[in-house]
Amino acid sequence: MLSKKAGFVLLIATLLAGAVNAAPGAKRPNVIFILADDLGWGDLGFMWQNARAAELPRIRTPNIDKLACGGTALSNHYCAAPVCAPSRASILTGRPQGECSLRDNCFDRPFSETKTLGTVMRDAGYATWAVGKWGIAGGGESGQPVSSHPLDRGFDYFYGFLDHMAGHTYYHYEGHVRGAFMGITENRTNATASAEGIYSTDLFAAKTKQLISDHMSRSPEKPFFLYLAVNTIHGSGFCGEDLKCKTPLHVPGRPYPQDGVSWPLAPEPAASRNTWINPCYATLPPAAARYATAITRMDDAIGDIVRHLEQTGIAENTLIIFTSDNGPADEYGADPRTFGSSGPFDGLKRDVFEGGMRVPALIHWPGKAPEGATDATPSQSHAWMKFLSAAVDGRYEPMRSLVYTQYEFPWGGGTEAFKEFKSRKDPVRGFQQMVRDGDYVALRTRMREGGARVRLYNVAKDPFQTRDLSDDEEQQSRLKNLTTTLDARFRE
Repeated sequence: MLSKKAGFVLLIATLLAGAVNAAPGAKRPNVIFILADDLGWGDLGFMWQNARAAELPRIRTPNIDKLACGGTALSNHYCAAPVCAPSRASILTGRPQGECSLRDNCFDRPFSETKTLGTVMRDAGYATWAVGKWGIAGGGESGQPVSSHPLDRGFDYFYGFLDHMAGHTYYHYEGHVRGAFMGITENRTNATASAEGIYSTDLFAAKTKQLISDHMSRSPEKPFFLYLAVNTIHGSGFCGEDLKCKTPLHVPGRPYPQDGVSWPLAPEPAASRNTWINPCYATLPPAAARYATAITRMDDAIGDIVRHLEQTGIAENTLIIFTSDNGPADEYGADPRTFGSSGPFDGLKRDVFEGGMRVPALIHWPGKAPEGATDATPSQSHAWMKFLSAAVDGRYEPMRSLVYTQYEFPWGGGTEAFKEFKSRKDPVRGFQQMVRDGDYVALRTRMREGGARVRLYNVAKDPFQTRDLSDDEEQQSRLKNLTTTLDARFRE
């Protein structure tokens, strides 16, 4: 029989052991990774919009700005590729282009890697969910078997659209489920009926809140990881018969509810769908008003999700990452000149100049990510896997990575809007490569069209890339070294 003193010592030892064992679980944050679609470096308030001259039109994103103010903005963050499918594959697999199995302009093609953000987080003890756009499962435009479904790549649950083309609308209908193109899927089952007549930004916000609420009521001790891939601000290519689709940038049919959205959402009245313009933008030209309305709607949804985290009591232990898959587009009615969507950079989606590659990014992690800070160290989106691998152990490690991409797009010079937007007259697309080292970026374009000269820019001093330094005698050593890097990392 233990003495009182020995019993007390044993009790203290037991409590301490329990505290040590509980510490890893207690420190592990919930994680919400929000990926926007075609959102430019300049499209958000904290990155660029808030600093625009008063007489210029401005997009309002107060909720995202608040996250950045309470966290760290990444001002030199790059997408892995300047178009969605390869960019998303690199994010999910943690592999830069040149090493990733999915490269170039290949929509719906599956990727072969089995280690993903989903598997990393699941193996760390997380519930894992994917909501929104996937686009790299197989099927769809690729015509290949569906072999990299979210459920086969580490996610416990999926709600959204598997096929790339299904994301070319913000309204889903049973009529869209035709041929190879699917509507909304829940896990492996067609769930389009649950989304019919509902603007997708609202739909995915409501699903997110439902998942969090259900999880916290069932397994509050288990952290969750949500990959939330919204389709804002990608343009819209088709719509249902009852949807007014003369303008391809879809908008909602009603204001965002003051008390937030909840699952299930009631459909919008048919006559109002794709008609509501945020009053802040009522005086702008129609395409600009739609573009800004859609982005502010995404901001409303993110604010709603954050409030839900606060009401649930888990906001202080939730890490939120926000970024975009590539630079802004000049298609489906979007015009990057209206709001300065490329920020201070030249280039657009499908282009390895800074405007196509530099994307908005922030890390909001109370008590971990420095508040109100800007991290200007170059990083690229394939490094989120490394960042999260540290985060599951409660460690904040600043984003640091090689910045490299290779990308092939068949257009020689792009659309007329692209040519007008560009400062230089020569075509810049085709097969492209880009690498950044310190303040310098080396890139070459049209590698298979006879234009494989390497250009060199100091993007810290010359962000618009107006001065090619490749003929500068003082830069020949740097040019040689970066050219060697481009050659060594190139993969067919």
